[in-house]
Amino acid sequence: MVHTQFRDLQNKTLLAAVFYLEADEQSHPERESVKNQLQKTISRTSIAVYDSLDRQTAGEMTADNYISHEFIHMIRDQQKGNLTSSDHFYHGIFYKDNEGDFVVITREWKGNFNTQMTSLLYILIAVFLFGILLIYILSQFLGKIAYDPILKIMKQIKDRDEKNFQQPLTLHKSYAEITALVETYNLFIARLAQTFTIQKNFVDYISHELRTPITAILGTLEVTSNKQRTIEEYNMVILQLRQYTADLETSLDNMMLLSGAKTNFEFRQVRIDEIVWKVIEDAYIYHKANIQVKFDVADPKTLQFYGNEHLLESAIKNIVENAIKYSNNQPIHIYLYAEDSQLKLCIKDTGIGIPPSDFNNITQNFFRGANTGNFQGKGIGLSMSHVIFTLHQIKMDISSSGRGTTVELTI
Repeated sequence: MVHTQFRDLQNKTLLAAVFYLEADEQSHPERESVKNQLQKTISRTSIAVYDSLDRQTAGEMTADNYISHEFIHMIRDQQKGNLTSSDHFYHGIFYKDNEGDFVVITREWKGNFNTQMTSLLYILIAVFLFGILLIYILSQFLGKIAYDPILKIMKQIKDRDEKNFQQPLTLHKSYAEITALVETYNLFIARLAQTFTIQKNFVDYISHELRTPITAILGTLEVTSNKQRTIEEYNMVILQLRQYTADLETSLDNMMLLSGAKTNFEFRQVRIDEIVWKVIEDAYIYHKANIQVKFDVADPKTLQFYGNEHLLESAIKNIVENAIKYSNNQPIHIYLYAEDSQLKLCIKDTGIGIPPSDFNNITQNFFRGANTGNFQGKGIGLSMSHVIFTLHQIKMDISSSGRGTTVELTI
C-alpha cells in the first residue's frame, strides 16, 4: 500500500513540475490542459518548487519542518526521494529546466491512507473471525463424518465380552483407512481366538496325558497295598511303576517339546533302519498293520545318524500311525533309500489324503484337517514330528493328490 501511495505521488510531482517549469514552452491549450489535470489530482498548497539555492520559487506549500535542506540535497544527489511523517507522504524529484535546476516536492495527507488501512484492518479481522467460525463449523461437521466410524468401532468393542469377543467387527460405508483398520482388528481377533483354542487343546492334552500314567500309578499302589506281596510280586510292581514313570516323563518331554520349553536333548550315533524297524514292529503288534517295506541302501554307514533315538522313534511312529489310521489300515509302503549322498525315508499310504487348503496348517499344533471328522485325534502327532525333525535338521516334505499321502524325510 505505501509503495502504491509513493508511485501515485510521483506522477503528481511530475505533473506539478511540468505545470510550474514548462509554462514558457507550452501553448495556451496545453497550459490549460495541464492546469486542469493538476487541479483534479493535487492541491497547489501541497506543492513546493526549490531552486539551486534551496529557495522556494513556486508552489503554495507553506513552510514544512519535514522538508529540510538535507532532504532537498538527497533529492539532488539521487534524482528523487521519499519521506514519511506522521501526517504526510512526501515525494521529490530533481528537474532540469532551461532556466536552471530545480527540486519539486509534493505531499499528500495520510488521513485517507489511514482510513483505508483501518477499513482494511477491520475487513481482515472480520474475514479472520468468519474464517475461524467457518473452520469450526466445518471441523465439527467433518469431524463427525471422520470420527463416526471410529465411534461405531469403539461401541462394538465395548459391547464385546468373553462370550462374543471372537465376533468380528462390522462397518458399512466407511473410508479405506478405517476399513483396513477393521480388517486388521478382525484378523488379530481371529488369531487371538485361535491361540485361545490351541491353549485350551493344549491344557486338555496335558490333562489327558498326565492323568493316564498317574491313574495307573495310583491304581497299582492301591492294589499292591491291599495285602502283603512276595518279593517277586513287589519287583513286578516296581517294574510297572518304573514303566508308568517313564511314560509320564515321555509325556512331559512331549509337552515341553510342543510348547518350545525344551530344545536340548541328548544326541548320539543312531541307526535309522533300526528305528524304522522298531516302529514297523510296533505297528504289526498293536495295529496288525499291512506294511510293505523296501530298503535300498548300499553303504551301511549312510544309515548312521547323530540324533536322539527316542525322539526320532516317536516322530516316525506318529507319521506311520497317521498313515494307518487315515487309510483304514490299508497297505502302507515304506521306502528307505540313498539319493545324492542323502538318506531318504518315504512313507506312503492310500488314505483320505490332505485337502489343498489345509497344507499351510498341517504342522500347526492341534490342527486337524477338514476331512478328518470321522477319525479320532488331537492334532498333535504331525506337529510334534515336525518339531522333532526340525530339531534334527531333517527336511519333511508332504504331498497328497486327493487320495493318499506321501511323507518324505531327507536326512
